[in-house]
Amino acid sequence: MPYSQFTIDKVKQDFHLTTVEAVCFFPDSIEPVTSSPRLQIILENLPWAIAVDTKKARSEVT
Repeated sequence: MPYSQFTIDKVKQDFHLTTVEAVCFFPDSIEPVTSSPRLQIILENLPWAIAVDTKKARSEVT
């Protein structure tokens, strides 16, 4: 199928697919997980790395 003819409706029709919308895929019983200290540091420094927007800044976060 050429890209110009690709549509979601066509794919759903050709492959007999259905879409499920507005349904919660995660159970209500998921327990919270505490993040590791390393992840907390990365998340704290992420806004700075995004604001600076250099490879060096991004490498310092990871």
